[in-house]
Amino acid sequence: MTRLLQHRDTIIGLILLAIGLTLPLLLQSSFQLRIAMLVWVYAILGLGFNLLFGLAGQLSLGQQGFFAIAAYALALLQTKLGAPLVVAFPAALIICALLAAVIGLPLLRLRSHYLAMATLMFGLIIEGLALRWFDVTGGSAGVRVPPIAIGDWRLARTEIYYLVFGLTAIAYLIHSFLLSTFAGRAFQAIRGDETAARSLGVNVTAYKLRVFVLAAVFAGLAGATYALVSRQVDPSYSALTVNINLLTIAVVGGLRSRVGPVLGAAFVVLAPQFLTQFHEYETLLYGAGLLIFLIFVPKGLAGLIEKRAVCPDPPRPQASAAIRPARSGAR
Repeated sequence: MTRLLQHRDTIIGLILLAIGLTLPLLLQSSFQLRIAMLVWVYAILGLGFNLLFGLAGQLSLGQQGFFAIAAYALALLQTKLGAPLVVAFPAALIICALLAAVIGLPLLRLRSHYLAMATLMFGLIIEGLALRWFDVTGGSAGVRVPPIAIGDWRLARTEIYYLVFGLTAIAYLIHSFLLSTFAGRAFQAIRGDETAARSLGVNVTAYKLRVFVLAAVFAGLAGATYALVSRQVDPSYSALTVNINLLTIAVVGGLRSRVGPVLGAAFVVLAPQFLTQFHEYETLLYGAGLLIFLIFVPKGLAGLIEKRAVCPDPPRPQASAAIRPARSGAR
């Protein structure tokens, strides 16, 4: 049992890899394949939020802003400037990183709900620009994203799926690596007590900015990947719905866990598909399910897995001499 516990994260990673590689062989329609791709897109978004809020304790409600910025940047660089995908995709992530670094310096001076409100305003500003900057964003009509092509060869739906899954696997590996490094421990120290972390030699300002930029890049990666899947970028990318889904991923999947964002993403994408059969009760059942998680599963699905994994082995019977009552002294 101890050996399995030591390799638990590796086993979970291999299971996710096997699921991701075999899904296209099991799914029967392009719609189901699209749903699977959305799970991986939201998993990337959840992984970044897990680093920012779950690990470092910085509650940002503006992740949907970076999600939309990268998607628009990817589309505009290709349609307006004629940049190829191999240039536009990393450029979109660099734009997110630079913008996060610029706004992160003043915003990260705030804490708790002040930081949450400031970042929420940032997300609302991006949504307003997406709706009203018609000459650039196209307003509510949005911007078309060119198909993924290499020369005259255009990627098929299954090939796009493996591209999306590959990007998710890279994000998952980076996320897992950071959890086990000094940076991960520094983030946890900041979440616990910034003053104590500073007394231990942690540059709190620098690490808070790093995790903010990193989470923005993860959100941008998710947004650009979603743009490739949807082939259309519109103001819905910056809507509060994205933020609500992100918070749901954190609640259902569990924070400070490697697999939690993936499990939460699966719930966010698959649960509405299942609940559509209940028609007008869909929203009611979805909300009731979230309340159940909040009350009875506070650590999320990942917490249930870890609790089961660390369940102690059943006690072994002791030697007979240990359970026999002690003999009296001299006969």
